[in-house]
Amino acid sequence: MLYISFGLEKGGSTLTANLTKRILEAAGHPHIEFSATDRGQVSADGIAKGRGGSINNVKGWLPEIVQTLDQGVPSDRIVLFRTHREPSPEILSVIREGRARCHVALRDPRDIILSLFDTVARKLDRGRGNAAEIEIGNVSSTFQVVGRNIERALEWAEAPGAIILDYENTAFDPTVTISAICTQLGLVISHEQHARLFAEAASRKNGKFNVGRSRRHRLEMKAEDQQAVLDHFTSFYARFYPSARVDVDEH
Repeated sequence: MLYISFGLEKGGSTLTANLTKRILEAAGHPHIEFSATDRGQVSADGIAKGRGGSINNVKGWLPEIVQTLDQGVPSDRIVLFRTHREPSPEILSVIREGRARCHVALRDPRDIILSLFDTVARKLDRGRGNAAEIEIGNVSSTFQVVGRNIERALEWAEAPGAIILDYENTAFDPTVTISAICTQLGLVISHEQHARLFAEAASRKNGKFNVGRSRRHRLEMKAEDQQAVLDHFTSFYARFYPSARVDVDEH
């Protein structure tokens, strides 16, 4: 079975994928690494360095890629594939036929925006460009990027059997995420292993614990900016974070 970990960009997706990999390994499904070519990573540099194999990063679900991965996963194994891309009709068909399942890793858009600001700041410090034209401190400048991100998440969320995982649980109460994945896949992992699995996932050098603070927006985003985000992504919040409100911690 293919197990697809879709995550919102800047939503803890790498941590979620790393944790998922540890869960599968602990449950008796050692990782099978597919080549960059198999995963459709067609750039010469990507193929040469074999990037993304540790979590089988997929940058597009083209028919030939789906066929290669579907045929390459043994019927008695569950193999992780991580993606930020939208699902194609072909991978959705494989899910409907029971040879793949997926989860969708979400995060409050206010915290995603703060993480985007951090990323842009680092790029500018290194003299790199800002292709998304995000203006640090201007939440509305991120809406197009975050909106596209959310659209992909919504497509995966409609896949048969998809489960929703939240960053706050994955990063700060990982037993919730571990239990949800185990229930979805019918895996059995003792509770005593949970802390170790999370520690191993978080310690990976690509774990990308950017700030590692719960609900950053409380301390780092002004009330009026929070309200602007809540208003712009109303339907997303209504569906996934219905209790979200402006929350500013002055301390």
